[in-house]
Amino acid sequence: MLELSSNTIKALGIFGRLSPEQEAFFDALETKYSHKPSSGYDVFRHLTLTFINDATVSDIRDQLQLLRDLKQFLPVKLQVKKVFVKDEVTMPGAEHIAAEFGLEQTKKLVEFVKSRAGDNTVATPYTKVVWFVQRENQQTVIDELSTLKELVFTDFYLVSNKQDDANTIFTTNSFFTT
Repeated sequence: MLELSSNTIKALGIFGRLSPEQEAFFDALETKYSHKPSSGYDVFRHLTLTFINDATVSDIRDQLQLLRDLKQFLPVKLQVKKVFVKDEVTMPGAEHIAAEFGLEQTKKLVEFVKSRAGDNTVATPYTKVVWFVQRENQQTVIDELSTLKELVFTDFYLVSNKQDDANTIFTTNSFFTT
């Protein structure tokens, strides 16, 4: 939330966004096997590249410049090593199904981001793909994902406060639309 008495945004980051086809596939699995809370967890699946708490206006400018320059990495195609159960750190007892790809696959991308964003860079070897899966459905979801060989991120999003469309400031592909 932008506040009149502040020149900061509570959180700001750049996140990879899956292809629309993969998002639709994972949405269908969530509809079938998930019990997602009705509010607060309506974020898009993402690959976190940067995260800044209490971001300043100059952070926004720097992140926008980085966002523009990330075009050279698109699409990001990551080979899935395994699918596993991942705890939700903000809600004890809740679990997701995640796809692991390993940091070696994002090394060049993360090094590029780190050269521009420093300590605000995040390197994560997985992406949560099906959120809030009850234990009795977890093996079924893992089995359905057994043919998942690759995650494809087709855009990078700069977002404030929450990884959703309403909080999206700009996207890499938006720089290049005609």
